[in-house]
Amino acid sequence: MIRLARLVALIVLASCAGCGTRSSAPPGRGRGQVREYKLVGVVRKVDRDHGTVSIRHEAIPGYMPAMTMPFPLQDRELLEDLRPGDEVQGTLRVSDEQSELIGLEITRLATTPEAEGSSPPSRLLQAGQEVPDFAMTTQDGETLHLSDLRGKVVVLTFIYTRCPLPEFCPRMDQKFAALAAMLKARPGLADRVRLLSVSFDPEHDTPEVLARHARVRGATPPLWTFAVASHEELWKVAEPLGLAYGPRGDEIVHNLSTALIDTEGRLIRLATGAEGRAWSPADFFQTIYSQIHPLRQ
Repeated sequence: MIRLARLVALIVLASCAGCGTRSSAPPGRGRGQVREYKLVGVVRKVDRDHGTVSIRHEAIPGYMPAMTMPFPLQDRELLEDLRPGDEVQGTLRVSDEQSELIGLEITRLATTPEAEGSSPPSRLLQAGQEVPDFAMTTQDGETLHLSDLRGKVVVLTFIYTRCPLPEFCPRMDQKFAALAAMLKARPGLADRVRLLSVSFDPEHDTPEVLARHARVRGATPPLWTFAVASHEELWKVAEPLGLAYGPRGDEIVHNLSTALIDTEGRLIRLATGAEGRAWSPADFFQTIYSQIHPLRQ
């Protein structure tokens, strides 16, 4: 009964959160850059510390297929009564730089407790441990093993080219572009580093698709290479590197995971969970430089 009463209050709050805002863009953005889509799905996980809710949502026509992803909520109070298994609907507002879920409503309460979405991996690698080897196909159609890059410091992240949310794969592309520029600005440094963006969407991200995507992003091998791996190969590194990924029916389920690997193939640093979004190119550059600088003496 208490939860039902809170549901009524939640719906009122959610309605107010969306009132009068649909026609206005976020501060500093042109209206033409903001798009809104109806989102319907089931809550998988609630992260009150970071103000996000992971929703397994239906396909959004003209925007993205069904998948499970975390969405930021501006009003933290809306998170208090959400539970895994709740059926919800709301409006996904997307600009060129960010997205947010507004007007969220619970349409049906969970009847039984549902396990929260992708649980934290139980076998996360620790710094100093060797990263498992796996095979992939580069944007040039060549076979590459992670172990082929021994002798280089490697920054490895996971993306797919159709990812529609700006804070996810497009943001990783932006971070890698910035990191590549920093490395190129230091003579001799870029030769010792490899940036590797690996797609987990082999059904769509062929070498030809990746090559076009790489040109748009300004990625030039050998410093920055796009590649794609089979699901079987990806699962060799998914759990150790904290990558919540995998085909689930028609869904694409993923989080963000970026690994910094030393010249011997050992993990230096792993950015996943909240840090998967938050890591900065400047911070990674400093770590890379500290690894390579002794090698230059």
